[in-house]
Amino acid sequence: MVIDVKKLKFSGKEECSFHFEEKFDDGLITLPDAKFLTPVSVTGTLTLGGNEVYAEGEIEYSVEGACSRCAESAVFQKVITFDEVYSDSEEADPDKYSFAKGLVDLSEMVKEKIVLSMPFAIFCKDDCKGLCPVCGANLNITKCKCKE
Repeated sequence: MVIDVKKLKFSGKEECSFHFEEKFDDGLITLPDAKFLTPVSVTGTLTLGGNEVYAEGEIEYSVEGACSRCAESAVFQKVITFDEVYSDSEEADPDKYSFAKGLVDLSEMVKEKIVLSMPFAIFCKDDCKGLCPVCGANLNITKCKCKE
């Protein structure tokens, strides 16, 4: 997910669009036994501004794992918007990402956005009834007799 800003400057343009699809390691997911269903999609615009580059756009990903209530398969889909500044300044700025040699690498920012957007739990459906705490029956499928 590297964009060559030097080429953009030499072309005389101040802005360019980009689209990347990249497979990330499932270890990035904070949910147990979950995996990415599709490559992570990153779409946006890069705009030049002196010693800074402005990146804005969307990150889209899908994760499959076990429902936190009933343990059946569940899918979590997320679209994250971003609006970030990259600087080639020698001085560190915690509000900006850095870039060097005219190359802006979006990978670190994308990984951070994914980790911060990851839920603590996913559900097969909003009204999942979960499992009976006594017999373990999936209450979405059957009505257990433990409560009778």
